[in-house]
Amino acid sequence: MKLNLMASVSTLALALGWTSAAHAAEAVEIPAAQDLWYVTLFGGASFPSEVKTHSEYYNNDFSMDFKTGFIVGAAVGKRFNDVFRVEGELSYARYKASTYSEGPFSGYPASGNLSATYLLANVWADVAHFGKATVYAGGGLGAAYVTADTHWDGHSYGYGSGGWGFAGQLGAGVNYTLAQNIDIDFGYRFKAVSSVDFDSSREGDAVFSNGKLNSQNLQLGVTFKF
Repeated sequence: MKLNLMASVSTLALALGWTSAAHAAEAVEIPAAQDLWYVTLFGGASFPSEVKTHSEYYNNDFSMDFKTGFIVGAAVGKRFNDVFRVEGELSYARYKASTYSEGPFSGYPASGNLSATYLLANVWADVAHFGKATVYAGGGLGAAYVTADTHWDGHSYGYGSGGWGFAGQLGAGVNYTLAQNIDIDFGYRFKAVSSVDFDSSREGDAVFSNGKLNSQNLQLGVTFKF
């Protein structure tokens, strides 16, 4: 009788223990990977606008056209809820010179390069979901360092060392889930940088002031969530 009673009590205790453990396991919520931090690596094609400036030294307006370039970068971000996420972005774009204009005269050949390094704080909103695909939109603000080393054929000068300017971007794209912690990001970005002054690349005191760089960017990225 005692053995049967002890066996019954032990069985009941084990049953209660398993039930409590099961309830405890259900009570502990393990966050999904997409609810935590993420890192995105991206690259793509960048289509720059004409960069217009004015020079008091030469008392004239100047501008430069650049060929399609490239952009590469990385972003570190965090999702706050089902819609919004924030991130910090470091990216770099580079372009080859095409032609330059001086006053009303345009189409002269140019050589050299111009580059921009962006530091941006972005906010993105996931606005629609279609199966494994998520459509997002948003933008960011920050600063960019724009500099050049160009030569204008027929002259001993061109856009040279630059500086920092206020920068921002607007964009949209589609994230497609490959795995629980890996997404592919197809994105469009319009980037803008204002009021950058360039020193002359060949002569001492000339400054080409108030340059603005706008670009449209098509990029492909890989996002790792953790």
